[in-house]
Amino acid sequence: MPREPMPDVIVVIPGILGSVLQKHGKDVWALSPGAVLRGLVPGGAGVEDLILDADPPDVEDLGDGIVATSLFPDTHLVPGLWKIDGYSRVADSIQRVFDVTPGRNYFEFPYDWRRDNRVAATRMDRLSRQWLKAWRDSSGKVGARLILIAHSMGGLVARHFLEVLGGWEDTRALVTFGTPYRGAVNALNFIANGFKKTLGPIPLVDLSEVLRSLTAVYQLLPIYPCYDAGDGHLVRVEETANIPHLDAKKAAEALKFHYAIRDAVSVHRSDPKYRDEGYQIYPIVGTHQDTLQSARLEDGVLRAVAEYAGRDLDGDGTVPRVSATPIELSDEHREFFAAQKHGALQNSAVGWVQLEGILKSTQLDLSIFKAGPVPARQQNRLRLAMDDAFGTDEPVRVRVRPEWPLESVQAS
Repeated sequence: MPREPMPDVIVVIPGILGSVLQKHGKDVWALSPGAVLRGLVPGGAGVEDLILDADPPDVEDLGDGIVATSLFPDTHLVPGLWKIDGYSRVADSIQRVFDVTPGRNYFEFPYDWRRDNRVAATRMDRLSRQWLKAWRDSSGKVGARLILIAHSMGGLVARHFLEVLGGWEDTRALVTFGTPYRGAVNALNFIANGFKKTLGPIPLVDLSEVLRSLTAVYQLLPIYPCYDAGDGHLVRVEETANIPHLDAKKAAEALKFHYAIRDAVSVHRSDPKYRDEGYQIYPIVGTHQDTLQSARLEDGVLRAVAEYAGRDLDGDGTVPRVSATPIELSDEHREFFAAQKHGALQNSAVGWVQLEGILKSTQLDLSIFKAGPVPARQQNRLRLAMDDAFGTDEPVRVRVRPEWPLESVQAS
C-alpha cells in the first residue's frame, strides 16, 4: 500500500528525560548497561554528571562534555523501578504510513533536557530552518512547512521557537502530547521532597540533587495558584517564600520563560498574517489518571495532593488536565483526550489514531469536498423586456429583471 503524501518536514521533539545523553562519548543517561549501573549506585558518577552548576541561556555548549545524541527507544529501564516510554513506536509509525525520509523531511530533535528550554529552542531555530530550506530546494516543494510533534516538555521548547523566535512563519502545525503549558505540581514535589527509589530498605537511586539543579525542572513549575502555605488559600509558587528547597531566584527566572511565550502570543494574535497563515495547535491531553494538582504545607513538609480546591480534575499522572491546554485556547475546547499515562501518550494506540488523523488532515483541502454549482433548474434566470421599435435617434432601452433578488449586478 503506498504511503500517504507528506510534502512538509516533520520534526519529533521528546520530553524531559527523553533524549540519550553522553559525556565525552560515554553514556550518562541511556539504556546501556554501564549507564544503568552507574545510575543505580548512590552517588555514582552517572548521577553526579547530570548535576547542572550554571546554565546561561545564551550559551549552547557549557563545555561539560555532555551532548544529546538520540531519542530514547521504547523499553523498561529497570523492572519495578521506572518505565521509559520512548519514541520508537511513534517514529516507526510515522515513517511507515507517511512518505517521509529521515534526513530529508523527517527529523528527530534530541536535546539536553537538563538545561534552559531556550537553549534547545534556539538550536531548533537554526537547525529547522536549515532542514526546511534543504527540503524545499531538493524537492521543489517551495510551500513546504514544518510540522512539530512534541511530547511533554518538548512542547515548551517548540512554543519558544514558534512564538518568541518567530518559527510560526515556517510552521504548519504543532501537535503536543501532554505538554505542561501551565506547569506541573510534580516538578514542585521533586524540588521540595526530592526523588529517591529504594528496594525495601536498600537505596537504589537518589536524583534529588540532580533535579533541584536543573533549569528545566524549574521551568516545569506550575504557573497557576496551586500552593497552600497553611492558611487555606492557594497562591502561585512565586508568591510565597516557605517552600522547602525552592530557589526563589530560579523560580522567578523560570516564570519569565512562560511570560515571554504568553506575551509573544498576545502580540501575534493581533497580527492578520499570524491569524491567517500561522500554525495550528493540536493538544492531546491525558486523562483518568491520578495526578498531583495542588500542594500544601503540613508541619514544614510539602504535601502534594491529587485534587484542586476540593475537586479531582485528573490528568495523565504527571501533567494535570488543565495544564495540557495552551492558555490562548482555554475557551475553545479544541483538545483531544486520551485515557493514558503521561509517558505512554505518544506511543499509545489512541494517541497514534489522533496523530495520524491530524497529519492526514494537514494535507487535505476540504474546500474541494462541497456541493457543486446550483443545478440549472435552480439557477437565477434573467427576464428581458424591450419595446418592439425605436426611432433612429432614440436610445435603445432594455429592462432586465431576475427571477430572484440579486445582491448585485455586474454589467459588461
